[in-house]
Amino acid sequence: MAWATMDEVTEWTGKECTQEALAVAQVFVEIFSGTTTLASDEDLISSKNLRKLSQAVAFQAVWLDAHPDVLAAMDVQGVSQDGLNAQYASANAHLLAPMAQRCISRLSWQREIRASKGRWSRRAAIDRGNRDSAVADDRYEWTPLPFGSTP
Repeated sequence: MAWATMDEVTEWTGKECTQEALAVAQVFVEIFSGTTTLASDEDLISSKNLRKLSQAVAFQAVWLDAHPDVLAAMDVQGVSQDGLNAQYASANAHLLAPMAQRCISRLSWQREIRASKGRWSRRAAIDRGNRDSAVADDRYEWTPLPFGSTP
């Protein structure tokens, strides 16, 4: 199962894309998001996160059509041409569409990565829900127990 369809691409971006770009966009978003369609096929991803992944694929597909050389381009540190210098806004700006990056950064597990780096904090929620629900896991912030401790 792909996260976005051709119709969703048009709905969310107002643009059309090629089927090839949509397939490649799926792979890009899987790489940058840290998950796969297999996880969503097994209902391990919440509907809110699935929507963000779908939107990321849609934006990435349109961006890929506008940047056809992205798969053959070389990784560079900076760009300078005819006296004009440019720096990428992020380390992956030459690979990932800006709106796709925003969608991916809003995935619940991406927020937890930022939180673990000390950039984001949130009041811990009390977890009294279903312990067997992978989808419910996305609603709560968690941290590993210290080494040697028991629950």
